[in-house]
Amino acid sequence: VYEAVQRFIHPPVIQAPMMLVAALIGLVANLGCAWVLKPSQAQSLNLRSAYLHVLADAVGSVSVIGAAGVIWVTGWYLADPIASLLVCAVILWGSWNLIRQSVNVLLEGTPAHINVVQVMRAMQEVAGVRRVHDVHIWTITSGMEAMSGHVVVDDLASSQAVLDRLSAVLSERFGLSHTTLQPEVEDMKPRHPAQ
Repeated sequence: VYEAVQRFIHPPVIQAPMMLVAALIGLVANLGCAWVLKPSQAQSLNLRSAYLHVLADAVGSVSVIGAAGVIWVTGWYLADPIASLLVCAVILWGSWNLIRQSVNVLLEGTPAHINVVQVMRAMQEVAGVRRVHDVHIWTITSGMEAMSGHVVVDDLASSQAVLDRLSAVLSERFGLSHTTLQPEVEDMKPRHPAQ
């Protein structure tokens, strides 16, 4: 943005044919990289970031091609900084969701595709479960969510069978395979450290 503003104030002389050739080469290279990254970009935030980066570069190349065409035909040099500002807007717009997802992972927020209330309801439908509480679901890394919670059961002696059924439900319905569940009975009191 700073460079674009400087070029508005002092528009440089631009060699449009060379600018056009360089932008075409950049477009082909970035589309090739995007094609390679597309199948794997959903696997992690790092790959998604790289994919969005080359897409933004491809959009930048398209805008530079347009600006080079305008400069070549009309001699209007302000097309260059206008194209730069458009590229900045595209990068900011495309980066927002990625930044939001990254912050959610860092703050151990609940993943957007998981509804905690639905998870708790599904858990309470499992035979032997009286209720659940203190459920927390977060992302360890892209594609790997974790969950912890307390499960009030009818009988601690049969709690392992209940936990096995819960693990199966959580894995099959919600993709939660990394779970830590604390079984307890209704009359258990929470332990507090000595005062």
